[in-house]
Amino acid sequence: MIDAVYRPESRRVLDALSGGSDIGETVRIFALSLLALSLAGCVSLTPQHEQRLDEIQRFADRATAVYGKPFVKISVQRATNLNIGAVYRQGNIFLNERMLDSPNLKKTIAHELGHYVLGHSGFIPNAVSQADWQRAQEQKELDANAKAVEILMRADGLTEPEAVKVVADALRRSADAQAKDNLPLTPGHLPASAELADLLARFPDSAVTLR
Repeated sequence: MIDAVYRPESRRVLDALSGGSDIGETVRIFALSLLALSLAGCVSLTPQHEQRLDEIQRFADRATAVYGKPFVKISVQRATNLNIGAVYRQGNIFLNERMLDSPNLKKTIAHELGHYVLGHSGFIPNAVSQADWQRAQEQKELDANAKAVEILMRADGLTEPEAVKVVADALRRSADAQAKDNLPLTPGHLPASAELADLLARFPDSAVTLR
C-alpha cells in the first residue's frame, strides 16, 4: 500500500481532503486512511515484537542493498480500525502493530518494498476521474505483489516457487478473511481473491506447485 491520492492538480487534492471538491469519496477516504496510519503514534514493543521488527528491518536492509536504494526505516504504529497492514511513504514503512503477530508480515513488508523499488509515487497525476484513479491504484498494488516475489528471491534467498507461495498464502488468508468475516477491501486494492488470481497468472510455473 502506498500513500497515494488522486491529483489532477495539487489544489484539488487539498480541496478533496477538506471535503471541498467533487472528487470521489472513495479517493478521499483512501487518502485520509493512509494519513491516519502514517501519523499514528509509535508503540512500546515486547521483546518478541522487538525481535520480529529487527528481523524485518534486516530483510528491508538486504533488499535496499540489493537494489541499490537508500535505507528504508520500518516504524511500528498503533493499531487502527482501518484494514491496512502497512503504508509506504517517502522512504518509510509504517507498520500496523497487529502485523507483528500476523503470518502475513513478511509478505506485507515485501509488498511495501515492492512499491519502493518500483518507484511508485504518492500521486497519480494522469487520472482524470475517480475510475481512472482506482484502476491505476489497483494496478500498482498488483505490480507490487509481483515485485514482492522478486524481492523475496533476491533479498531472502527463496526460490521462485517458495517466494510465490509466501505471497499467495498471504493473499489466500486475506481472501478467506474477506469472505468469512465480511471485511472491507483495503483501500485502493482489488479483492484479495482477484489479486491472488493475478499473481498466479504472472507465475504460471510456480502456480502449478500450489494447486
